[in-house]
Amino acid sequence: MKPIKLIKWHRFFLWVGGFTLLVFALTGITHPLMSWTGPQAVTMRPPALQLDGATLQQAMQQLNNPALPPQALVKLVPYKDKVLLQLTNSLSAERQYLTLDGSAPASDQDVAIWLASHYSGLPPEQVSSTALLTRFNNAYPSVNRLLPVYQVDYQNGLSLYIHTESLSMAGITNPYKTAVQAVFRQLHSWQWLDSTPLLKVLLMTVLLGSALLLVLSGIWLLLKLPFSARRRGLRRWHYVLSWLLALPVLLYLLTGIYHFGYKQVAATNAGLTLPAARPLPTSLNLTQPLDSNSLYNSASLVQAAGNWYWRLSEFNPQLQADRHSRFSGQQSEQGAQFLALNPAAPTLDDAQYARLLAHSFTGLAAEQLTHQQLISRFGPDYDFRNKRLPVWQFDYPDGRLFVDAVSGQLIEQQSQASRFERYSFSFVHKWGLLQPLLGREGRDMVVVGIMLLVLLIAGMGFAMRLRRK
Repeated sequence: MKPIKLIKWHRFFLWVGGFTLLVFALTGITHPLMSWTGPQAVTMRPPALQLDGATLQQAMQQLNNPALPPQALVKLVPYKDKVLLQLTNSLSAERQYLTLDGSAPASDQDVAIWLASHYSGLPPEQVSSTALLTRFNNAYPSVNRLLPVYQVDYQNGLSLYIHTESLSMAGITNPYKTAVQAVFRQLHSWQWLDSTPLLKVLLMTVLLGSALLLVLSGIWLLLKLPFSARRRGLRRWHYVLSWLLALPVLLYLLTGIYHFGYKQVAATNAGLTLPAARPLPTSLNLTQPLDSNSLYNSASLVQAAGNWYWRLSEFNPQLQADRHSRFSGQQSEQGAQFLALNPAAPTLDDAQYARLLAHSFTGLAAEQLTHQQLISRFGPDYDFRNKRLPVWQFDYPDGRLFVDAVSGQLIEQQSQASRFERYSFSFVHKWGLLQPLLGREGRDMVVVGIMLLVLLIAGMGFAMRLRRK
């Protein structure tokens, strides 16, 4: 194609394609802005649990009750100066609690308020309202994944989202962060069109297609038209910046289009899945001693190959509250101990238990579950959205799965196609390739710098076109 004709096409795509680049670059800046300026927790450490053999014996006495219904998860958790038995049999309902001395138990909301005070550093007296969320909303979007959660609002405008089963803070926000987040979701992800998916696909096709053709025609012009000293002012700066931004913007658009297109046709990956609810044994006895000087996060009653064990999650005192540690990921536990409740039960470790869980969720034979490894940091395969660490990863012929030995849950199951899309989105679209070199903050600064240059070059293009008219 002749340069003159190509210039006409480039100018033609400027209006829609340039507008699209302006919107996506401007909203792209809001994402690191939320990370830099949003509210932070005062600690990321879960509250510690002090256990001894007598406490476990008291718990087992409470559980030796034939009237208790089958449960999917049974855990000992801290609450103020007490230890509570937490019972879970649904991912969508409140947790139930039993006290070890038979007194009136706390409610799930009481535990959520106590945890919110632990993570925020604010006293319970400053709580203005609480609500149980069983679905995602604008302030707590689906990227957070954990449900149900309690929204605990404070008088100063701070809101925490507490997931009581994992004793974790699933999210933290304030009116400022919620507003910035809404801009990103509505104008970058275009979620205001989710109720009309066909219209969303058509509109996004026009917008992204125009932007891609604008960039491709611009790259072709760069290759066809040599540098000329006659270019002055905006034309010269537009030409120079085009060489600098051509490849980054092209990759940004291609991976964005791939991400959007894949979401329209891909099957949903399996997400959080509870183990099957099981009747609790009617006779439980602790057969191994417990070191009473150790601190724990929780103690889970688990079943493996027909035998019952207490799985003790060892407290990790190295957890940090800074932003870098939070987004990179930290192990919530230093390790795990398994105490058998049957003297004839074989010894069990976390790797064996995780493999049994993976088999129960997939039905695959042991030789089909390969490359088992403990994941202690977030990455492109298992990212920050999942919240939980550590987890165990397994590969199988058609994909990959992650199981949480702390609760016995399937956290996520991915296909091979979804893994490839994740690499594209994490490494290229979100510039994850730079993170090992520059760190998260350095990468975010580069992204913001590139987006500002995209705004500048798009503005130059509009200015030159309007001047010509």
